[in-house]
Amino acid sequence: MALPQTASTGESPNPTADPQRSGRQDWTWLAVCSAMFVVAWGGNQFTPLLTMYRTERGFSELAVNTLLFAYVVGLIPSLLLSHRLAERRGIRGPLVLAVPLSALGSILVAVGSHDPALMFAGRMSTGVALGIGMVVGGLSLDSLSTEPGRAPRASAMSLTSGFAMGAAASGALAQWAPAPTVAPFVLHTALCVVGAVLIARSAPGPARTLSPPSERIRTPLPVEFHLLVIPAAPWIFGALGIAYAILPSIVATQLDGFSSAFSGLLCLLSLGLGFLAQRFVGTTTRRSGSARVIGVVLVVAGTLAAAWAAATESVWVVVAAASVLGIGYGLTLVGCLRDCERLAPAGRLGTMTGRVYCLGYLGFGLPTAIAWLHGSFAIGTTATLLCVAAAAVATNSAGAAVLSIARRRQN
Repeated sequence: MALPQTASTGESPNPTADPQRSGRQDWTWLAVCSAMFVVAWGGNQFTPLLTMYRTERGFSELAVNTLLFAYVVGLIPSLLLSHRLAERRGIRGPLVLAVPLSALGSILVAVGSHDPALMFAGRMSTGVALGIGMVVGGLSLDSLSTEPGRAPRASAMSLTSGFAMGAAASGALAQWAPAPTVAPFVLHTALCVVGAVLIARSAPGPARTLSPPSERIRTPLPVEFHLLVIPAAPWIFGALGIAYAILPSIVATQLDGFSSAFSGLLCLLSLGLGFLAQRFVGTTTRRSGSARVIGVVLVVAGTLAAAWAAATESVWVVVAAASVLGIGYGLTLVGCLRDCERLAPAGRLGTMTGRVYCLGYLGFGLPTAIAWLHGSFAIGTTATLLCVAAAAVATNSAGAAVLSIARRRQN
């Protein structure tokens, strides 16, 4: 299967032939990774603050969940449409836009700490910025890379490190810094200024990264993408939803007022281990499927550990479950992205990447679904998590089985 193609820029295909051009590409690579890092930081810095807004600001459970959902309201359309924006405007312009949008989101949330409407708008802005950074940033790295597997790994690591550092810093500032509803967002805004300077000074990428619409519409997406990648995608961020939202609440009564710090610690632990897992994955595209499969297996194992934690209310089991879920997240994400790179027909990489992220973020709905089942039908967290693990096994096994049968019939 051919690798995804990008528009020709008229340059020599060997980026090391011209040292000056190679230096520009290195600078652009750093700038794109930095932009993805800061928008991911902004996307996850709100998570450890949920308990603070409930306890110190008096927000209801519905209000907090609505603010969390506002992020997805901005994110999903951005993920679906960003590749078209890159197609029409090139890949540099949208990235230059994404970083200020992320900063605007932080400013609105900080200024509107007593105004849910302003916070909702800020969360939406953060989601739009992250969606652009994920899709367009990934396309930009792909256009700069000549080594298969390097761009998806760099994209996953940039996002994961941003998610981890944003949550950890936000949780620490909310726990110990003055003005806890302002300090995390001031820090992120400052980082956005640095990221904006880097991306604005970077060399422009190719004017077009995708093929013309008429050509793109006639190119169907591979069956392997639908049967293997799509079933794995919801468990990418589903793993983090369990680690972020469910595990801290299991031991909340044992934290003695340190709930924000503990939530930030779990975010840092799970995402940090996910980052390390992505770092040690090889660059060969032949191993993308194994990274995805191992990742899903670890997500299932981590979910089973979370069910055990819910039954025992043990802090140490919670930490262990978050660790396994983090590694599973990291491998599933990089495996799915590299599958997209390996399978994508010309001009379809952005579409496939956007769908993976959209389905991935639907996994963040797991905590809400579990809470609804508990409140409406009195189904315990342990039983629900066991059902989640079974669903992950069933969906991924079914996709692999159908693909295997289809291949046998073709032969």
